[in-house]
Amino acid sequence: MSLVAWPPHEGVQWVRRARPVLGTLVDIGVPAGAEAALQAAFEVMQLVQRHMSVFESGSDLRRSLAAEPGQPVALHPWTAEVLQFAQTLHVQSAGLFDVALGSGSWQLDRQGDDCFLIRHRASTRIDLGGLAKGWAVDKAVEAALAHGASAIWVNAGGDLRVQGLTLPVVLRDELSGGVRPWAELQDGALATSDFRPGARSRLTGQVAALHLSVLAPRCAWADALTKVLAQCPELDQGLAHDLLQHYQAQAWVHDPT
Repeated sequence: MSLVAWPPHEGVQWVRRARPVLGTLVDIGVPAGAEAALQAAFEVMQLVQRHMSVFESGSDLRRSLAAEPGQPVALHPWTAEVLQFAQTLHVQSAGLFDVALGSGSWQLDRQGDDCFLIRHRASTRIDLGGLAKGWAVDKAVEAALAHGASAIWVNAGGDLRVQGLTLPVVLRDELSGGVRPWAELQDGALATSDFRPGARSRLTGQVAALHLSVLAPRCAWADALTKVLAQCPELDQGLAHDLLQHYQAQAWVHDPT
């Protein structure tokens, strides 16, 4: 299932646009009159796509794949930040979070203000996927607020962040169709991952929670944590509990089996 945001009805006129970015349809809403902020939000998401998508010609990840093992590849500062977070969460999760999906090792090499990505093996393939999408959602919110929007929601294929308003959220069942009311979100981020048979999401490890959502202050955190927590048999103790505490997050399992 994925998250669907319904525009609030509280007397405010909203401007809402949807465009394809990062392999999904991105839906952004801002108060009427904040069209420049909406445009700024889409522009930063497209910038993330340009540098972090494995499908984008000339992106940092595509250039890294084309380089020989051991050859440093210069990174955009945002890509470097995302990969640094991926490294941190890899350690914090005892290896459960892995943007290389078990294909091989890699490292970041900092030289002054510049950062370089080095793949250690030819087989190493890094795919930032949902992490880049969540990061783009966060950057879009920041850009819109910096351009004068008093409120905004950004929904990128179920990676959702809301600021300055309360937004009704429903769950859409991608396997059997239909939607159902689920929650209201205010000044926070939600991400949902569905690992049931027939769903698009995949993990290399053993999946314990087939379908879950995570609430966190930032969308990148929420998206990344869904991948880790889906592999944890218990969410209220041990590693899962510690990660939820560290990232000020909460988790819901929609399918306990």
